[in-house]
Amino acid sequence: MSKIIVKDKKDMQWRPDSFLQNEDWDLHGQYDSLDFVDPEIEVLSVQFTKVGEKTYKAMPNLKWIVVRTHGFDNINLSECEKRGIGVATTKPFTQSTADWIKDKIDENDKVLFIGYGAIAKSLNIALPNIIDRKTTKEILLKKVKEVNCLIVSITPEGNDNYINDEILKNFKGKIISVSRANVIDNNALLNNLDNITHAYVDTLDSTHRETLLESGKVSYTKHTAWSHGFTYENNKDYYNTLHKRLIDCLHNNIDFKPILPRQERITF
Repeated sequence: MSKIIVKDKKDMQWRPDSFLQNEDWDLHGQYDSLDFVDPEIEVLSVQFTKVGEKTYKAMPNLKWIVVRTHGFDNINLSECEKRGIGVATTKPFTQSTADWIKDKIDENDKVLFIGYGAIAKSLNIALPNIIDRKTTKEILLKKVKEVNCLIVSITPEGNDNYINDEILKNFKGKIISVSRANVIDNNALLNNLDNITHAYVDTLDSTHRETLLESGKVSYTKHTAWSHGFTYENNKDYYNTLHKRLIDCLHNNIDFKPILPRQERITF
């Protein structure tokens, strides 16, 4: 039986032949049934699949979950902690996502980065304007008035409705977002559409979604920015890191900082 399960097949179609070639593993689709119980599985990797009670029952001896996206809000960390399951992330699809953003930037755009992680840095914009956790609200509101392009790539954790009415009523221009849907307040986006030239949103909350799309000012790409011009060649680091992370988790060789450390289960 397999010790490693990789769910969500889309990115795996470009994996190299050497990927986990010496390991006992299996590949499942996002919506593949979990109507089984396999005590052999120790490591699970997911991209967008939500991990819940059904997964825990199917994999009673699960030790690690490796998430291969920018956020990890599809994993219930408190439930993992109760079960002693560790949670780790791996490098996401940096270059292909950056290329998706780059195609939407004009040479005359004055860009403000809301978040400046690996994706934003891959755009190689000189002297970027950056908003991070240290930025005060006063500075944020001042900067959004000085630019005409917001690039949003902050993590979803703790950033619900970060792009809100206060920001959008002070901003005029284009929005490009690869953050999760909870980061943008759709009510605020709808209320301030007159200020928006266009919003390119990779994940869009269902609230007012149809109204926003019908306006012609919002494009929704359904969480596919990562696949823009995707090839193995421009994402080698992604596969190499994922390969190593899965093997390290399997053999408990933890030389990285996990999102949630694994706790050894005590049995009597």
